Amino acid sequence: MNLAVNGLRRFKIRQRLLLFLILALIISSVCILLVTRTVAQALLKNYLYNYLKSSQEEIAASAELIIDEINMLAVRLTVNSELYHLFNQKQLSFAEREAGFRQRLDHLLVHKELVGAIYIVDHQNEIYEYAPVGRIMQQPDLLDLGQVKNASLPLWGAIKKDQSGDSYILFSRKFHNFYTGESLGYLFIYVRESALNNVYRQIAAADSFSFIVDDRQRIISHPNAEQVGSVIFDAALFETAADFSYKRVRYQSQPVILAISKFNNRLISLGINWRMISVVSEKEFFQVMTRINHIVFLIVLSILIVAVFLAVYISFKLTKSVARLKFRLDKFGTEQVKAALATPPNDELALLEESYDQMVLRVEDLIDKNNQEREKQRELELVALQAQINPHFIYNTLDAIGWLAKLKSQPEIEKLVISLATFFRISLHKGDKFITVAEEIRLVQSFVLIEQTRFPGKFELSYQIPAEMKACYILKIILQPLVENAIKHGIATKKGLGHIRIRGRKSGEDLYFEVIDDGVGFEMGSADFASSYQRINYSGYGLRNVDERIKLEYGPAYGIRFRSEKGKGTMVEVKVRAGKGG
Repeated sequence: MNLAVNGLRRFKIRQRLLLFLILALIISSVCILLVTRTVAQALLKNYLYNYLKSSQEEIAASAELIIDEINMLAVRLTVNSELYHLFNQKQLSFAEREAGFRQRLDHLLVHKELVGAIYIVDHQNEIYEYAPVGRIMQQPDLLDLGQVKNASLPLWGAIKKDQSGDSYILFSRKFHNFYTGESLGYLFIYVRESALNNVYRQIAAADSFSFIVDDRQRIISHPNAEQVGSVIFDAALFETAADFSYKRVRYQSQPVILAISKFNNRLISLGINWRMISVVSEKEFFQVMTRINHIVFLIVLSILIVAVFLAVYISFKLTKSVARLKFRLDKFGTEQVKAALATPPNDELALLEESYDQMVLRVEDLIDKNNQEREKQRELELVALQAQINPHFIYNTLDAIGWLAKLKSQPEIEKLVISLATFFRISLHKGDKFITVAEEIRLVQSFVLIEQTRFPGKFELSYQIPAEMKACYILKIILQPLVENAIKHGIATKKGLGHIRIRGRKSGEDLYFEVIDDGVGFEMGSADFASSYQRINYSGYGLRNVDERIKLEYGPAYGIRFRSEKGKGTMVEVKVRAGKGG
């Protein structure tokens, strides 16, 4: 450290000042750059999280509408009595019944853009086909029939293809007479996968895409038609325990941000256990962040360059007067300098010369005044401590809050505010140093009521103050800090109900007060207050402050002493002199 100081002293003041200013500017600029970069990253990540979550919620809501429409279509087919009548007309040929089936579905189907085909397979294995798109489909096979026979709920998820390679999501359920319960066969609805794909295109950003995976890790819908129906073997990549989560991973050999969300519980109860997967290119995302960092860097660099020029100018202006003074002191005694000192008094150096002569005369006065000021300093500090608050403003404000609480039928708030007003009224007391013992007890009671509101049922307080003591005057605010200390350090950390007792006695002209608690206590190395008060973490006025005030007012024979035992409690005794007036 000394080497650094000695090294700096080799430079002129202007150079040192300039060096410190430039270092301060560089450090502050780097800090600003780092903080700005961190904040920008946090904001972008928060934006990305909200964007992905809202996008997936919107996609899931659109997909849920499509699923609900298919479920409603299945219900309309189930309750259609014309279909029951048509299937029971055995005198008609199968071709005639199938033609009637198609005719009725032309009038029944609402959203034909969602449905690629509808099949009903009866118990004679006759397949009624309805294909509004006019394409050749993969009809339901034996595996599909076996699955729907054994299922208690409608099934979703099998993928079918047409001759053009378009994909369809298979919905299947048992088909029975809604009114009689008679089993008529099995219903299969081919849902266009492109309907879900259109949702992605409208919602997903250009640098991201989404797809749906079922609980068998099979892709139900994907922007890439070739992926639909394939099985994902790296299943752990898309697992999530939360309803929504996102993470940075490598997908298809590319770093991406993967967002995963589950469909809602209503769809899960219908047997649709799907997950929505969104893939965002990490490269695109961090390109935005890099551009922001570059902009921030350029801004900070520009500010730094301007600040350096300002630092040079400021250092020159600050040291100009010092340089001129040094020159005159070096040349002091020459006729040229003496002539220069005769300049008008508005010159800075001339004023400095004149003020130096006056300073010597003031030094002796200042020494005497300093001794007197030192005697008064501590007393003035105590007075200033009690005069920092405008009491009228506090009283009026607390009274207004109390009346407002009473009008609003809030007795607890009213009681608490009145106690606080009483506490401030007595503690400030128009700037007086002395109050009666009765007023000090009222101040303690107001404080205790506030603390009991904070810690209900935590402690009880009892008073044993003789009537002859209550009219005596004492320094104010000497018992309340002791009660506060007992609550905070003795009772607050104790398990169960605590008890605090305040006892008083009078001996001649002296008054003794004891604040006794049965709190946690502590181990004492000495019974002497001066060596033991540091063992407690004091708050508010604190025991040390109370002890110093008492000694300052009454003398070294008065003050505080205490004893404590860990696990049993603490007793603090206060000794003051009885006064007869404020």
